[in-house]
Amino acid sequence: MPVALRLLVVLLLAGLPAAAGAADPVAGSRGQWSGSVTERTPGPALPADRVTLRIDGAADRFSVHLAGPAGALLAGEFQAGARKDVYGPPAARGLMSFLGRGSAVNPVEGKPLAWARRDGDGLVVYRLDLGAGAHRLDRLTVAPEGTRLAIAFERREHDRAVERFRATLERSGP
Repeated sequence: MPVALRLLVVLLLAGLPAAAGAADPVAGSRGQWSGSVTERTPGPALPADRVTLRIDGAADRFSVHLAGPAGALLAGEFQAGARKDVYGPPAARGLMSFLGRGSAVNPVEGKPLAWARRDGDGLVVYRLDLGAGAHRLDRLTVAPEGTRLAIAFERREHDRAVERFRATLERSGP
């Protein structure tokens, strides 16, 4: 084997693990998805049949919206943070942010906090809402399964049993 060809093979093989580890969960999940709930715990807050998931944006700034027939279950906008594979709320903009008053995030003041983190090829999204001393923490995991997405949703609410559901979603739009 010629030296140039051997060098090319070595360079290609060296780059494969880096490329495989760099798969972007947002890019692979971007678009509209829908599907049926496959497993569910009893509880009034979660959908019994179909859910939709919309992911828009790019790796550094994106939004997630999960909904059931009764409306939104979890929604948030995220921006890459200082720590690798961790996403927080976008920075406030405008005059109020310059004065330190423009934050749309403060769970103590009733403004929910949403954040996300990368988990391998998947994404885990959280949303914390505090209101009148009670809390609600939602957790959504999104993982690719071939051409589908597997999602798991969990809601922990003050003085209630944990509610969960799982669904397998198919692409339903761009």
